[in-house]
Amino acid sequence: MSSPTHARCPSPSCPSALKEATLQLYYLAEGAANIIYTVSVVSPESLKHHSRCCIMRLRKDLSFTKPAQEVMSDFKSAVLPLFGDEYRTLLMEQALYRLSEEMAQKANQELREMDQVDEAAVSAEGKKVRHAHRRHIYLPSYQVEQYGILMQNLQGPGIDWLVEFKPKWLVQSPSAPSGARNCRTCALNALRRKDGKHKGRGDSGFCPFDLLVGPEQGDVLTRALKNIWPLHKGIDKFVAEFTTKVQPALRHLQKLEQEHGSVGLNDFLSPDGKDFGVAMALRDCSVFLALRRSITEGVDVVDVKFADLDLKTTEGGKVQKWAAMEQELLDGGWYYNSEGLDCSLSRAKR
Repeated sequence: MSSPTHARCPSPSCPSALKEATLQLYYLAEGAANIIYTVSVVSPESLKHHSRCCIMRLRKDLSFTKPAQEVMSDFKSAVLPLFGDEYRTLLMEQALYRLSEEMAQKANQELREMDQVDEAAVSAEGKKVRHAHRRHIYLPSYQVEQYGILMQNLQGPGIDWLVEFKPKWLVQSPSAPSGARNCRTCALNALRRKDGKHKGRGDSGFCPFDLLVGPEQGDVLTRALKNIWPLHKGIDKFVAEFTTKVQPALRHLQKLEQEHGSVGLNDFLSPDGKDFGVAMALRDCSVFLALRRSITEGVDVVDVKFADLDLKTTEGGKVQKWAAMEQELLDGGWYYNSEGLDCSLSRAKR
């Protein structure tokens, strides 16, 4: 399917405006749990100028993904209150969308066709392809899931780059040993690199703690942001923009992680009464930065949004998996092993 070409005018109100429209889906990207599509408006004619102003998120057919209606209910009851009026704009507007059976069938058929494309054909023929570790997992049948979630497309007119990163754990694990030289994120990255496991989006080449340093450690922030800003030209301007517009958002996320901090080994081993759904969602959320080329050298941060804040399910052995991971980090000494890493905690002890 070719990409839609209608003019776009994305705004926070777009998802609600398109709830009743007939839409066409265009594969954009996917993660472990969801597939993201851009959309164009088939009808009515009066809404066609909204084509590509939204993205559609459809869940994969996996044991740990929740129905879209449940995801939206959780979002309204458990996530929205965490941000109040002051930080409400950090969350993207969302709306439930009722799929047609034809849409669901076509989307799954396209995924199956993409699974057959050789990765070498991507550059040679411009074909879409799924990464090898994402293949052979599809959307639920229409009989199982009739809804998707519409969200504002942040990459609208006037936006030159859309950058995503995961801040992961902005506070240390409650079960980390005294004198640890790695934060929770750096410890896990050290383990995964040693084992040669697939590099996750949380391993972005910087320590999460470095994202919150003060102006007196500008060189530390600059090194971290060079892993986020794609061009590096005008990095000083980006650092200044990040300090004033992004750090306040991250400090709120850090505060929420502190408040929902029952995520140590003892908590996982004694889970009764613990709200892991919110706590682990906060530690896995994504941050999107909409960037515009500055009149002067560098970029302006136009918008900051948090995404991937679905409550984590504790079913399917998830709690046991989290406990096993924390135990492995402790038993393997990964909170002390800083080989090949540059954790903020390690630098503080030099």
